[in-house]
Amino acid sequence: MAKDYAKKSKGRKKSGASRGSNNNSASSGMILFVILLVVGLIALLVYLKWYMPNNESTKTNTSATTQPAKTNSNPKKEVVVDEKTTDNDIPFYKTHEEIVNKKVEIPLEDLKLPEGHDRFVYLMPCGSFRDLTRAEELKAQIALAGYESKINHVKVESGLWYRVELGPFKSKRKAESIRHRLQDNGHNFCKIWPKKIK
Repeated sequence: MAKDYAKKSKGRKKSGASRGSNNNSASSGMILFVILLVVGLIALLVYLKWYMPNNESTKTNTSATTQPAKTNSNPKKEVVVDEKTTDNDIPFYKTHEEIVNKKVEIPLEDLKLPEGHDRFVYLMPCGSFRDLTRAEELKAQIALAGYESKINHVKVESGLWYRVELGPFKSKRKAESIRHRLQDNGHNFCKIWPKKIK
């Protein structure tokens, strides 16, 4: 006996159509809920804006005029604000004037380095090359960045090298600031070496 499959497929289409109508009713219900929620929030904000300040002002006036008599086991101190206070009653603190006008004197003995303390200057080599023309190119690039460098001839076991370096600098902070500016210009191989002063 032959089966008719066409009728079953039509039945399936009907169930899908009923689901679509359920989705439409659910989405319209959700839209209605969101609209009611927004209206409720607006009503709450309007209430807080125009009706609450009147209630608070009456509460502050009554609390300032009358003091409630409460009997607790732990009595609390109440601060009464007097509306007649003037600016003359408020103390003026002169901390800023005291700090500005204060003088600090340090004896010269405290500023001197202790005996046996080593002093340093700081050198900043930025590259070392076997070829003099490459060293001169790096020196020119550093000059374009705004700093003066020199080329030192260094003899080692492997031969003669040309080192491009800046300095000497008296403080490490100065050397660090110059090194950061050179890094901004693309020279990332500069190192800071301390050198002891005899």
